[in-house]
Amino acid sequence: MLAERSKRKRLLLIGLESVGKTTLFSRWTQFGIGEETNVKGTTYTIRSHPIRRLNGWEIADTPGLRRGDELGKRQLKKEAAKADHVMLVVRGTHFHEELEELLSIVSIAQADVSIAVTFVDKMNERAKALLENVQRQYHFPLFLTKGRKESEQTLPPFEQGRKWTEDDIKVLQSLNLPKQEPASLLFECPIIGPFASVAAILLMFLFPVYIAYKIAEWGQPLLETALAGVVHALEGKGKLMEALLVGDYGLLTLGSYSFLWAFPVVFLLSIMMAVTDETGIKDRITDALDPYLRKIGLNGEDLIPVLTGFGCNVVAVQQSRLCSACTRKSCVSLLSFGSACSYQIGATISIFHSAQKPYLFLPYLFTLFIVGALHTRIWNRQALAHTALIRPHRTFIQMPTWSGVSYRVRSTVSQFLTQAMPIFLMICFIAGLMDVLGWMEKVVLLFAPLVQWLNLPTEAAVGLVFSMIRKDGILLFNEGNQMLLTSMSAFQLFLVVYLASTFSACAVTFWTIAKELGVKEALTLSGKQMITSFTSALLLSMLFG
Repeated sequence: MLAERSKRKRLLLIGLESVGKTTLFSRWTQFGIGEETNVKGTTYTIRSHPIRRLNGWEIADTPGLRRGDELGKRQLKKEAAKADHVMLVVRGTHFHEELEELLSIVSIAQADVSIAVTFVDKMNERAKALLENVQRQYHFPLFLTKGRKESEQTLPPFEQGRKWTEDDIKVLQSLNLPKQEPASLLFECPIIGPFASVAAILLMFLFPVYIAYKIAEWGQPLLETALAGVVHALEGKGKLMEALLVGDYGLLTLGSYSFLWAFPVVFLLSIMMAVTDETGIKDRITDALDPYLRKIGLNGEDLIPVLTGFGCNVVAVQQSRLCSACTRKSCVSLLSFGSACSYQIGATISIFHSAQKPYLFLPYLFTLFIVGALHTRIWNRQALAHTALIRPHRTFIQMPTWSGVSYRVRSTVSQFLTQAMPIFLMICFIAGLMDVLGWMEKVVLLFAPLVQWLNLPTEAAVGLVFSMIRKDGILLFNEGNQMLLTSMSAFQLFLVVYLASTFSACAVTFWTIAKELGVKEALTLSGKQMITSFTSALLLSMLFG
């Protein structure tokens, strides 16, 4: 595989944020998910995939460049120097200024450079005609792409060996194409905008979660009926086999229960996130909330990784590479504490449902939001005075496309099936083995003082321990046929789920933070998170317990 990749020629896409690079990438790979590569010595990530209808070539999608990001420019220059062909992706509505920005990265004398013009449907007819005429007259390696409406059968129209000259660039600059800004929406209103943005976030989050809840609620009796036969068939097959497969932590019992409650959340939430991303609504939301996020040490762009964290914290931590240098730690701190990943949400809904207290979910989310904001504000005061990078242009609102949404959803679902579920099944196996060997009691005793201090049952320490390995570990509160759940009051249940959710990032997220920011910083963030989590849980216990 590595030898095959080394023989491919590379087509590199470069452009500012939200210009449509990922759309072109997904089209020309026929919606391939791609392989992410972290460039050695940097936090710069590219995604590459073979061009399906062009043998011997692969296409590489780079993160969108922000104005004023000199580090990003330097890394793009290095990547461009190694590429066989560089495609500059610019919006036709802001053709001149975006092209000028990209030409400061790629030399016009460099061989094999082409220009892709996106958002053609948003340009006026005169501007579009000017670009088409100059392309026909001078045979420039420039093309107007349909972008979102491009057929997956269309090959990337680039020409090898074509060099630009100073005169070529002068011709383009002389076109005097007008700027075209997108229309304002409710999000841009001074007073209503922030409220509309928060309402949109709640809608894009709560609607898929509610539908997922109803699906899992419908499927649970069917699953229990199916498992009853399996449990009966395994009776007398040995204590170890029964414990590992159908015991309190069994691979079939607890594992299938996890899938039932987590997968619908992952799938439906990924669709909603993909739709808001495709339409441009997500960018409008971040712009509207920027002034308020600054009060806790973040900016609007930092909200994108935090929202991504509700799908997967690992991906969100990696996406934080695009945060400014002075706010990245604040962003990672917030998403580690307050971004309940899809697996955590599914497990949380499952626990509240099993205890017949689903109404606790909204107070749980509200507490995550409030304490998460305070946590970020208290521990990251030094980021409050940061200077933001020059903001990108307002995003055009467009109808989502099936291909664009499916491309993003496939990536999330693939990650869930190949990474999340295998890890949780491993947790089930380890917990079951520890239970048989009698080690589980020792683990409980280790964390027993912590939960007892909060007036919680000692057995709750089991779910707390395994939630530190993976947030699906919250499902271990279901052990013993929900005996633990039924023994707790509504507030105790709320508190134990809150503590397990926030006390520590899961092991995979912690490892990702350590790789991105260093082990020392990961340990520091983890220690601060534990202090905030336990302190806030103690205050809640004193106020409402």
